[in-house]
Amino acid sequence: MPQGEQVKNGKAFEYSLAYQYYSYLKSIGKSVKLIEDPVMATARGFYNEMDDTKKKGFDLAAKNTIDTMLKIEPGLYSQKSKDDVLSIMLQGDEEGKDGDVRDVVFRRINPSWEIGFSAKNNNDAVKHSRLSHIIDFGKDWVGCPCSEDYWNEIRPVFEYLKEKKKRGLNFDSLGDDKISLVYKPLLSAFRKEMMRIYEENEGIPEKLIKYLIGKYAFYKIIKDDSHNLVIVKAFNIDNELNKTVNREKSKYKTAKINFPTRIVEFAPMKGREDTTLDMILDGGWEISFRIHNADKNIVLSLKFDIQLLGNPPVLFTQHLFR
Repeated sequence: MPQGEQVKNGKAFEYSLAYQYYSYLKSIGKSVKLIEDPVMATARGFYNEMDDTKKKGFDLAAKNTIDTMLKIEPGLYSQKSKDDVLSIMLQGDEEGKDGDVRDVVFRRINPSWEIGFSAKNNNDAVKHSRLSHIIDFGKDWVGCPCSEDYWNEIRPVFEYLKEKKKRGLNFDSLGDDKISLVYKPLLSAFRKEMMRIYEENEGIPEKLIKYLIGKYAFYKIIKDDSHNLVIVKAFNIDNELNKTVNREKSKYKTAKINFPTRIVEFAPMKGREDTTLDMILDGGWEISFRIHNADKNIVLSLKFDIQLLGNPPVLFTQHLFR
């Protein structure tokens, strides 16, 4: 699916989640409002562009999560008076760059309370970070600048891409060279530098996970059409989820997640050695880093598709059939 279509579908799913929760809570007499701003308008526009079958799929997936979420998050419905209004808003992409992966946010002012959803439509990537000749991933991800050795090692890759770009070539025209002269050397330099940063600094595994999943507790809502499922995962950072609101208690407490303390193994993934690194950490965490060119044209950066292949076994996960 073209990247543009993925973005539109993702935004449409975010809107469906926001609107279905708004509609349900309003139907049971709760005080609730959608925050109408440009982000909401854009997402609604993408949703309205969809055909009826797609809309139905988004809406059904969203509705299927409501019963579970109301049981574990009383703040969604528990209000002390009609003036205690639940606001539902969508967040723009700039929040994600600032360490907030939540797409849909539910908020009360008095009492102060909020939770958020990270919405995933047939996609479970946690980040789409880039590598380039000027992006300092060490500083941006974990607060530790990359070394001069790293910059020297990646320089020939981007000089090669710059020369091909000047000639007006597209990425597919590079043939096997895109593996041997771009993907492999970049992955090797990235792996080497990440391990150097890990070995020379404290707390890197925890900082890496916080970079990937964000700094706020959240629920990941994954619409998985291939298995006809909606999956709910609770990333309960610092016990910020399942709070009692207006004396209403959660019917189930999701476990607080523990962060990893060490990298056990970091190597090319078997069967996908040309494009993907697999990082195994303690505590059940596993991360894959797949590098690719996100554009048909040659650009002077490469994008990672970063996925959590493993998470702590205590992490609350519920599979809901549609």
